[in-house]
Amino acid sequence: MRYSGLCVLLLASLCLLVGGVTRTVPAPQARLSAPTYYIAARAAYDGRPDELYVVGASNLPNRARLHLNVYRYIGEGGNAINEGASVVVGEDGFFEANLHPAKGSQFQHNLVCDIVFATVTDPPQPRSVLQVVGNHGEHLGFPKNPQVEVMSGENFTLIDRIHVP
Repeated sequence: MRYSGLCVLLLASLCLLVGGVTRTVPAPQARLSAPTYYIAARAAYDGRPDELYVVGASNLPNRARLHLNVYRYIGEGGNAINEGASVVVGEDGFFEANLHPAKGSQFQHNLVCDIVFATVTDPPQPRSVLQVVGNHGEHLGFPKNPQVEVMSGENFTLIDRIHVP
């Protein structure tokens, strides 16, 4: 009798423990979503003045072309210091780029990198991308989307401005 009481107590404790664990593990999400289009990126600079690595993700349609520009500072007189660079969003939503400085420039710590999606580009965005975001970017979520800026006229761009540590 003494052992059966101990077994019941042990079994009850085990049930509480297992029950508590299963209740704290969240159910896996079937699909992640965002309320609007986004670009999220980070830059890695390892001290070499001739290379900067950028990796990111976006929910823009696959094959959307993003342009990357590196600046010493943003504002009046700020000029891109990298060679022209663009990258295409992959089917999985990710992108990466190795950037190089323009002739006469060098990378350093504490720079700014803009990752820009625009509808009017050279080379042009694929037709399949423009069908989704609009010929002028009118479906990018302006004015609620904090990453959308108005360019000349009614052309909208999506911009992620990141710090290069």
